[in-house]
Amino acid sequence: MRRAYTLIEIILTVAIAGILSMGMFKALEAIALRSEKAKALSTLSIDSQSALDQISSLLYNRIPLSAVGFDFNDSRPYRPLDEVNDKTILEWYGSADESYLSGDYSGFVDLNRSDFSTRTLYSPDTNLSALLVREKIKWNDPSLDFSDLLLLFSQTTFKGYGISGSLPNTITLGGTPPETIYEQYRIADSAYAITRKEHAAACFPNPAFDDDTLLLFYDYRPWKGENFCDGKVTVLATGVNAFRAQMLNGTIRLSIDMNRPVRGSLSPVKLSKQKVVF
Repeated sequence: MRRAYTLIEIILTVAIAGILSMGMFKALEAIALRSEKAKALSTLSIDSQSALDQISSLLYNRIPLSAVGFDFNDSRPYRPLDEVNDKTILEWYGSADESYLSGDYSGFVDLNRSDFSTRTLYSPDTNLSALLVREKIKWNDPSLDFSDLLLLFSQTTFKGYGISGSLPNTITLGGTPPETIYEQYRIADSAYAITRKEHAAACFPNPAFDDDTLLLFYDYRPWKGENFCDGKVTVLATGVNAFRAQMLNGTIRLSIDMNRPVRGSLSPVKLSKQKVVF
């Protein structure tokens, strides 16, 4: 004779099934959360590495001794990066040869053929005409001339000189003549600055990006009285809690802290990464 289930047995069975279902749901939820966190961490790693690679590539072509640190309301001259560690904006001068072809300028002076009394430098394997043509194309400015460029010697102090030239390989220095002329020189045509939007909101008021956006400012010339707000700007990364640059033993140590919220989690995923630029 078939025995029927009692009400108590049915209730117990449903209760046990509910408990098991709840436990399975919690387990699946935890697995999904771990998966989302792993995905967010992977994205953060890629984004932070991409930002650091872009910055280091630009810094690699910096003019020696040009890296400085400052805050938005500071006035020039800014202090060298190796003398500060708590400033919010990193700036440096970019070497023009990063976008030129070989033969535009050599970066060296023939001291025996140069005339120091007239501040006329003979630079072999240099074509100033070609250099100027490339500058006009790069800046999309047909009126650009040598006064928009800056010549700096590789020495222990950071001081630039305006230049002019009529012959392909003859450079005339403007302004106060230097006490010493060095064999190696670099030409700067732009400066770069990096900061979070929090520290330069007046220069980048775009409401689509919050204060944790890391910005790169470029194509401006401090030696002509311009600051980074006068340049172009692009977004390097979002979700950046902190960005730091420190100079130590001639190298620049870059640090970036990023976070990203994860659906279902009360706390965001965080990641810190560093890179050294020689």
